[in-house]
Amino acid sequence: MIAASDSSSARQITVRPPSEDAAGVVILRCVLFAALLAGLSRTWADPDLWGHVRFGRDILAGGIPHVDPYSFTSDIPWVNHEWLAQVAMDLVWTAAGAPGLILLKMGLIGAALLFVARVLKFDHIEGPQRDLLLFAAIAGMWARVFVIRPQVFSVALFAAVLWILRSAKRGRTSRLWLLPLVFAIWVNLHGGWIVGLGVLVMWTAVEASPFRRFAIRWPVPIAVTILSALATLLNPYGPGMWTFLAGSVGLNRPNINDWRPLFDSGATVIVPWLISATLAVVAFARGRGSIPVTHALIVLALAVGSMRVNRLDVFFTLSVVMLLGGHVTASRSKADSGRRPHWTRRVVAAAAAAVIIAAAAAWSFRASFSCLRLDGPWMPEREAGQFIVQHQLNGRMLIWFDWGQYAIWHFAQRIHVSLDGRRETVYSDAFVAAHLQLYFEPGSQQELLRRLAPDYAWLPTGVPLVAALEGQGWFRAYSGPVSVVLARHSGAATPVAPPASPACFPGP
Repeated sequence: MIAASDSSSARQITVRPPSEDAAGVVILRCVLFAALLAGLSRTWADPDLWGHVRFGRDILAGGIPHVDPYSFTSDIPWVNHEWLAQVAMDLVWTAAGAPGLILLKMGLIGAALLFVARVLKFDHIEGPQRDLLLFAAIAGMWARVFVIRPQVFSVALFAAVLWILRSAKRGRTSRLWLLPLVFAIWVNLHGGWIVGLGVLVMWTAVEASPFRRFAIRWPVPIAVTILSALATLLNPYGPGMWTFLAGSVGLNRPNINDWRPLFDSGATVIVPWLISATLAVVAFARGRGSIPVTHALIVLALAVGSMRVNRLDVFFTLSVVMLLGGHVTASRSKADSGRRPHWTRRVVAAAAAAVIIAAAAAWSFRASFSCLRLDGPWMPEREAGQFIVQHQLNGRMLIWFDWGQYAIWHFAQRIHVSLDGRRETVYSDAFVAAHLQLYFEPGSQQELLRRLAPDYAWLPTGVPLVAALEGQGWFRAYSGPVSVVLARHSGAATPVAPPASPACFPGP
């Protein structure tokens, strides 16, 4: 028996000789992941980016405002729950411009992937299996990080929370005490902290119950969870942040693409979700009886949540990869992890050639790494903004909500907007609903139009309100393929030359 055991052990520790093929695989992996990261670095200007940078600058200059100075319709105190992210974005923009914001985004993505990789190392997942799960994580992030916005902070911090929880499973319970600090920062960056705290509560509920699987003393997770919840009060609004989010975060926000049900979204959202769901099904099938109850509950809760509100998909993906990754495929010991790479001269030459080709490709696409693109489907044509700047329009502007913060950046000295992407942070739900109805059913909101008394309107060409205003005697001061600028007073439409500047943030 002993001899057989010794023979088995000898077979297990046998190391296969180095291989050029293994080195080639390493090079191929590096090239593929470099290509994926290069794709992620291509960044568009989010409709709210102008506001995020502008508001961050305002906060640095004069503190956090409670009254909105940019809109003529704001009817509630301003609760800026993303103020710290906006300060960070303005500091980066001021110091390094668009490349800085792109680097900020890539740094947050890199941090999230680092936490993912650390967890996969916990599970002894290597080689192609690790690559598959990292690819799934990148695919799940894709639809949420092609723009730079505060949500990207939540992606990195959610991955950090899962890494801390997985570390506790491996005996590093002291890391749990990092969570209150994480939530104290997160609450000032983005509302995604609610998801993170919900995951922590579920984890603690199981750890303090008969279903607990790991040797963590139950008072520790309870104390950490209580402290983390209290840490979310460390914000400029105190308990008011909870009150605000309780009234503003819900499932019924059909006018915002990110808040619609999953299967009302496009393929760029649905396909990555299906990849993650497939991995989850495989993990549940292979890990029958061995998947911790906590992990199963978190993944299932986020699966259901992301089907109801598609913007939760990135949290679902990260939970699948970081909580179920070890069950997707059997982990392998180092002895079984394949041949070590053999870096012969031929392989080194191939690696050098790959680096040169990658550097040449990066140079040819260097503009993508220094430009926040303005050609997203939510953007008006740049000529419209150029028209407003050139003619120095002044007064109240009835505006399409996606363009409000663009107008705040470029025209705030002369123009006040009727609505913008801050929505429930400066406008009541009743006003937002009435304003949205005004766009599409202007006949039912004539009293609102009368009270607003706008001087100009900047709207998409196909919105019914355009025809209604023209029927009331408004004229087209500017007319383009995407938008029109209407004015109350008569005059002739004026042509405008295309902007000379590149189609990059901030424009016009």
